[in-house]
Amino acid sequence: MSKMNDVFISYAHIDDQPLTEGQKGWITQFHRILEVRLGQLLGEKPNIWRDQKIQGNDIFDEKIMNAFKGAKVMISIMSPRYLKSEWCLRELNEFYAAANKSGGIQVGDRSRIFKVVKTPVDSNEIPAHLPPIMQSIIGFDFFDFDADTGRLVEYDETFGERARQNYFSRIYDLAYEICGLLKSYGDTTAPPESVAEPVANSRTVFLAATTTDVQSERDRIKRELVERGHRVLPENHLPLVGSELEQELRELLPECDLAIHMIGNRYGMIPEEATSSVADLQNRIASEISSDSGLERIIWLPRGVVAVDDRQIDFIRRINEDAATHAGAEIIEESLDNLKGYLLERLKPKSQPKPAAKESSAFDQAPDTRNVYLICDALDEEAIEPLEDYLFAEGFEVSLPLFEGEEHDIAKAHRQKLTLCDAVLIYYGSGGRSWVEMKVMDLMQAPGFGRTEPLAAKAVLVAPPEDRRKSRFKTHFAEVLTQTGDFKPDCIAPFVVQVKPSN
Repeated sequence: MSKMNDVFISYAHIDDQPLTEGQKGWITQFHRILEVRLGQLLGEKPNIWRDQKIQGNDIFDEKIMNAFKGAKVMISIMSPRYLKSEWCLRELNEFYAAANKSGGIQVGDRSRIFKVVKTPVDSNEIPAHLPPIMQSIIGFDFFDFDADTGRLVEYDETFGERARQNYFSRIYDLAYEICGLLKSYGDTTAPPESVAEPVANSRTVFLAATTTDVQSERDRIKRELVERGHRVLPENHLPLVGSELEQELRELLPECDLAIHMIGNRYGMIPEEATSSVADLQNRIASEISSDSGLERIIWLPRGVVAVDDRQIDFIRRINEDAATHAGAEIIEESLDNLKGYLLERLKPKSQPKPAAKESSAFDQAPDTRNVYLICDALDEEAIEPLEDYLFAEGFEVSLPLFEGEEHDIAKAHRQKLTLCDAVLIYYGSGGRSWVEMKVMDLMQAPGFGRTEPLAAKAVLVAPPEDRRKSRFKTHFAEVLTQTGDFKPDCIAPFVVQVKPSN
């Protein structure tokens, strides 16, 4: 062929048959979108080749042989039919053999074979004569399982808007990976450091491997970090043997400025020779390294996550309650967008002394005036007015949460107020139990937001409407006060005494 192919797509022709009349086939659509996105990233149109003959039988001829033998990358689109096709498997094995003879099957830490799983295959149906590297490639899953029905949902616009968004997100992730490999392909003369220019103020982030229920969220966070020039580890797939995995983690984590653990509702795979899941083991090693060397960590749980596996229930309990499990970590139970915004803010260059002084000046103008951050649910904005007025009359500056605006801006303001205030009073009125527990957890995370001094006082005021569950609210992280009926100053007297500066 006159030009070496960048990418060869290996697929079973039956997988390109459209589900509805007049629609483009899945492979055809995949090819087109990948070509556009990869071209945007490379700055020039990539040369992507696939056999487009639609026939009952796949034909393995010299044209196909030359196409994949001269390709830099093969995308193998896995499906039940693909793994039953003699010719598809031959393409895969022939490319693997040819790649090993022409520079190797890997470029750096990336495999030249990309595994795209269109439709999952029963493990018992996977043939034994696949290239060895296929066992270590996690791949890109283009499907999910409905949490309510357990039904398979492929990433295709036919299955709704969410499936369509997931489809584009996953293709974009695949394009980034292929782009990185193509840019490094054949560059054997340049020293390793010249492959990619370092970005000013870039950081090294350990983004822990996750379970499948939060894999798409991890992919989005990784893409955001990579786009901004940060280095994300691990750069290749983690070992599947417990002892080897632990050794690699102890080598990787000390290189990092920050470790991020994204915890879902599944416990996940337990490696060979191990007793804990990959997620649990990564967290344990990172917590040990954090205790020894101060590694900064973030543990994220999707808002309202509910686990059904007893092992995962115990893991989440330990994350929240066991100091050794969450050592060095901020525990964030927020939306993905809030996590993304917080991470990008966190990874910005450290503030210089001058801005820091300016930021703190808002509460330093009157040295004897204490600032109370009065946290309440939006439904209680009117109910807390007598309390707010009383605190102001006592000589306190009173800050309230933002209730309007972008979610990221609201969360950012909340963290800033937790960092700068002198005391926190949580008004437990119309907010639910999960709401108040999340606010108490925010108190625990305040040092991670940048707070350096202990709070003068922190309390939860259990207020109307009254019910039995609210009356039983207890926490070790703040004093619990009770308001029955209309607000009376006596109910917060202990809090006021603690906040007022001692003479």
